[in-house]
Amino acid sequence: MISRKKIAVISTGNGGQSMAAYLSALGYETALYAREQERVDMFVDRKFELHGVVEGICEVSMISCSMADVIEGAYLIMVTTPAQYAAKAVAPAMAKHLRDGQMVVLNPGRTLGAHVFHHALLKHGCTADIALAETDTFVFTCRCLSVGHPNIYAIKSGVNVAAIDQKDTMRVADALSDLFPGILPAESVLHTGLSNIGMIFHPLPILMNITRVEAKEEFLFYANAISPLVASVLERMDAERVSVAKALGITVPDAFTWMHERYGSKGDSLYERIHSTKAYANVFAPTDIDTRYVYEDILTGCVPVSCLGKALGVETKIIDSVIQFATTVYDYDFHAEGTNEKKVDFRALIENAHAGA
Repeated sequence: MISRKKIAVISTGNGGQSMAAYLSALGYETALYAREQERVDMFVDRKFELHGVVEGICEVSMISCSMADVIEGAYLIMVTTPAQYAAKAVAPAMAKHLRDGQMVVLNPGRTLGAHVFHHALLKHGCTADIALAETDTFVFTCRCLSVGHPNIYAIKSGVNVAAIDQKDTMRVADALSDLFPGILPAESVLHTGLSNIGMIFHPLPILMNITRVEAKEEFLFYANAISPLVASVLERMDAERVSVAKALGITVPDAFTWMHERYGSKGDSLYERIHSTKAYANVFAPTDIDTRYVYEDILTGCVPVSCLGKALGVETKIIDSVIQFATTVYDYDFHAEGTNEKKVDFRALIENAHAGA
């Protein structure tokens, strides 16, 4: 039986731990899913100490690698796994355990994540009537200082959510609004997917600072990795994303506007707005080149936007160069492994978007 008091959180990374602790602090019965027993065992107990904009000690109800147990009875299932793993690992494990009436939200879906996740659920035998949705960005800016000690630097305002089936969008938005301030319903998952700012802010600064990351140098990501030069390239890269959306008849904010809408950031350039954002001030860069800032954001952001651009006849030269440079540096075919033409029918997607315009 589904309970309005139970929420499941999928993933024990920075986002998962922050989400589970935050929801527990709000008084919800919160169950946290880890993919392996080793991830469960890293928690000494179920107590979490929250830092940042939310302070306090709370206790989650369950930490388990049993997907069936974690999502049983949960009215809301928050998937915080990096997007490239969601369809590959989470959907197959979840598919047969979902029940009618549950809501599954990808936090975030990145670009076309909800489409890929939906197909994976069906492929692996999901027959439940659920509401599947995605946000356009993760609601927190957060890190874990250590296991069980999440630090939430900021709770973003104006986070958009949309469901695969548009009739479910308001129900999901209402549910999330009970938990977070400023949740907004989006017109479609194309709107949330093409509002993917992570693909702009994350991979290119890593690639342009790759030797520092490789050397495990400790430096601030936004404050030190994004110089005026890097920010200027990000602006041009972001213009390509916005142009792809425009060719589909979709209006999305550029990164400059997005910074003000989400954080109230000030400044006359993207560089100034990034560097004036308090939530970014203490965020450190990864110390391993095998970071989700590259893999997640290229595979599930740059690749599908590039594919959409090609299908629409919109040039994405900088986005394409990011994909190619990463492929060269990592000796890994990001296009072949990403959300590409073999995984999504981009022509059909474009036709449906234009038909609904």
